[in-house]
Amino acid sequence: MRNLPARRRVRSREKEARTARRRSADADGCGGAARATLDEAIQRNPNFRSPEGHLLYARALEDSGRTDEALAEYQAVASYYAGAEARVRYGLLLDKAGRQAEAKTVLTEVLAQLKRAPKYVRRAQAEWIALAEKALRG
Repeated sequence: MRNLPARRRVRSREKEARTARRRSADADGCGGAARATLDEAIQRNPNFRSPEGHLLYARALEDSGRTDEALAEYQAVASYYAGAEARVRYGLLLDKAGRQAEAKTVLTEVLAQLKRAPKYVRRAQAEWIALAEKALRG
């Protein structure tokens, strides 16, 4: 793959990432299988970075019951993921893990940031806003 022009290498990596996401989506609810597929994709392309893939990996860890690892991955992906999904999922898992004070802080910050966002952003993130508000209500 190294002899390919840069554009073709990127397309090839994007294709592999899409394949991994598709396989993982097919295995939704089967965290172990999804995680294995993503581990394989990471092994093939260790330098490839994908916010969607990273979020999917965190979800697979959560589905597998590997809460501590999932929390670490959610925290990492939340720092650069474009939407609110990663941060809300992180907050929800913190709550589920019994770390309510941290969960409240994360979810409150998400809502505060989105409150200042343009209307089109709030509309696009409506699902995650609703989940964060519901979690904070208790």
